[in-house]
Amino acid sequence: MLKKILSVVMICALHANSSQTDTNQSSYVDELYTDFSGKILEWSERIDTKLSDWLEDPHYDTPDTTAPDDALSNDIKKMDSFFQNQKFLEESEKTYLRLRLESDFHSKESNNFNATLNAQLPLSRSKKHLKIFIDNITDENANDLFHENLDKEEPSSGIGIHYFAPQTYGIASRYSLGMTGITPFVRARYNMPLKTDGWLIDPIQLFQYSAENEFIEQTNIYFDKKLENSAFFRLLLHRKTESEINGMDYALALQYFKNPKKDKGYSVSQSFEGNTEYPDISQNNPDPKQAKTYSGINNYTTSFRWRESIWRKWFFYEIGPSVNFHKKFDYKPNYSLNFMIDFYFGNYR
Repeated sequence: MLKKILSVVMICALHANSSQTDTNQSSYVDELYTDFSGKILEWSERIDTKLSDWLEDPHYDTPDTTAPDDALSNDIKKMDSFFQNQKFLEESEKTYLRLRLESDFHSKESNNFNATLNAQLPLSRSKKHLKIFIDNITDENANDLFHENLDKEEPSSGIGIHYFAPQTYGIASRYSLGMTGITPFVRARYNMPLKTDGWLIDPIQLFQYSAENEFIEQTNIYFDKKLENSAFFRLLLHRKTESEINGMDYALALQYFKNPKKDKGYSVSQSFEGNTEYPDISQNNPDPKQAKTYSGINNYTTSFRWRESIWRKWFFYEIGPSVNFHKKFDYKPNYSLNFMIDFYFGNYR
């Protein structure tokens, strides 16, 4: 599947180079994109209708719409939508398919290239708040999606179904059932947004259990402050534990997002990461058996990202230079450059 989508993307890219001189070719690309997005919506509708026939009366009642959020929440959601961050992907109710081509270049680590697929298909007919999801499928792991892969220590891709439960006492709940390889997993996500003195505070708790990786739990707390019409500041607190890994991960990130125009924006971030039982394995001490435990911050990262929609509203590029100081390199600077291209199919934003 991923190879077919990449073929469509390559056709779009080839026509993009000549679209300035040939209007007919440009129209062809628009038709190709519209047809492909229409197929995604059509597949979603067909699956939804079929499940509706199986599960309940096909002459369903239209689900009640929830009350709209306040202006602060909506403004931040719009900017999260533009930057296509993980928070947006987890909370979006849109039907979409996003293909991301990404390259990373490092001064002290190996370079890499990835093509990643994410998708969501809401099923409003068959059940309220029910959605099929596809997470982080790459060209490498797509063939292993339904086959056992013993080389992977943790899930790298997944496919399954989300159920967004009605809010209870202000707590939004989402339950997921899926597969990665032949390993099933269950996941529960809870969040309760709060607003106080111009801040939007969103604590999120996640629990996951799988037969292969056992238990994972993590907490993310977002503190968002709108600064002006097109910018906001975010303070992110993170912690995570896994049954197969000693200690607890923790992190702090200070982020500034600015979206002056609907087709362009940038972000600046400073993050600090650590683990309470980090094994101090470095070039000077490469033997894991002799590694000492370190509990302080082991990585400092400063990054800048520029994101822009060009040529078409569904075609994005993003470039991000950064520098990090990791304990495994004795805190010497590791310079890196990340470049990505996003193709967004379906209901655009």
